[in-house]
Amino acid sequence: MSVLLEDWKAHCVTIIGCAERILRANVTITEKGFADPKFIALALLIRTVSNLKGAMILLDARRIVEARTITRSCLENLYWTIGLYEEGDKFVRQMRDDEINYRKSTGQAIFASGASLDDEAETRLRKYLRDAAKIDIGKKTLSPKAIAALRPDFRKTYLFYAHLSTDSAHPSITALNRYVVSDPDNVGFDAEPLVRGTEIAETYEYLSMACIGTCVAVN
Repeated sequence: MSVLLEDWKAHCVTIIGCAERILRANVTITEKGFADPKFIALALLIRTVSNLKGAMILLDARRIVEARTITRSCLENLYWTIGLYEEGDKFVRQMRDDEINYRKSTGQAIFASGASLDDEAETRLRKYLRDAAKIDIGKKTLSPKAIAALRPDFRKTYLFYAHLSTDSAHPSITALNRYVVSDPDNVGFDAEPLVRGTEIAETYEYLSMACIGTCVAVN
């Protein structure tokens, strides 16, 4: 198993090198600026490199839950890259609208909570909400499942995303059970749950799948 894990690590290092070469060869600024789908795709790629490096550090430390949570983020990066590849400017607008909706709901929640703001911050927030209300956008937010379904050959990968969500990213019964000591003579909890080598290898495989897909789509 140790040889297999070293092979996976070497493979991921190769992916990082590939992504960095893509970045060096393609960074340009067009008249669209940061709204250019290609520029956003490159930002997704460098985020993927950062995520991959972080996950590898966590896997070395056998922090399997945290590593798999970041792996789930890599799959999200892949889906958003697919959205940019398939729909271009339309998807950029959806990303913008999704963020505006989030900021609107957050601002409204702040005022609804009765939170105390200084005068300057309150003035800026109220102005933002007034300006955002003038923008004609829907309330639908971007969904990893829906974006993955834009391409039939990627739709099935959502099964991995859903698995990582329940298995690690969300505080589900399955995820929480990792920390329970099952020995009947010593019932309790352990912040260093048992990690199987096969699970580390599986996580490397998911990481590789997501990161190679992002490299290919961006390139």
